[in-house]
Amino acid sequence: MLETRFRQMPLVLALATILCVFTLFPAQFAMLDESDQVVIGAPFQLTRHDGASVSDKNYAGKYMFIYFGFTHCPATCPTTLITMTQVLNELEQTDSDKAKNILPLFISVDPSRDTPGLIRDYISNFHPNFEGLTGELDVLEDMTNAYGSYFEYEEPDNTGNYNVNHSAYIYLMGRDGQYLTHFTPDETKLQILEEIKRLIS
Repeated sequence: MLETRFRQMPLVLALATILCVFTLFPAQFAMLDESDQVVIGAPFQLTRHDGASVSDKNYAGKYMFIYFGFTHCPATCPTTLITMTQVLNELEQTDSDKAKNILPLFISVDPSRDTPGLIRDYISNFHPNFEGLTGELDVLEDMTNAYGSYFEYEEPDNTGNYNVNHSAYIYLMGRDGQYLTHFTPDETKLQILEEIKRLIS
């Protein structure tokens, strides 16, 4: 019986690894490459807050500091964008060369309400370097899936207003568009700042 248990150990360890991956990123969104590594991110084509069509190629050479949300969000989104703003302000004061290479992006997952103009007005409340993006619903679904994120709409109330449930991760992508790390809502401004300093050049 003991020998049988040892023979089963590789399978147990493999299953445990898969469960860890799917705990970090929802199972329906996790993607593996040929080396069984989790792949986060993908090329994209979206509309910017000024109405221009942009893609990931527009941001090549910059570190993308990304958050998915929506302008009608009552608390989580503004709180997170304030944290991102504070991190960038701190970095500008302590290491301006690193700060100028980071571009904060707010990507709205509520395209039916969040027009480019509304997004422009919304991001004006935060760091001046913020760019706001959105796109067609199917494009946003594909993109959030690629980032291991999600969003879903609640039923509208009798006035037509509705909430959007969504992940609250902040992503840091490299100059080449490759995933570097992500931050969860329980991480502090200081923790995020120190990790960014460590990762970017």
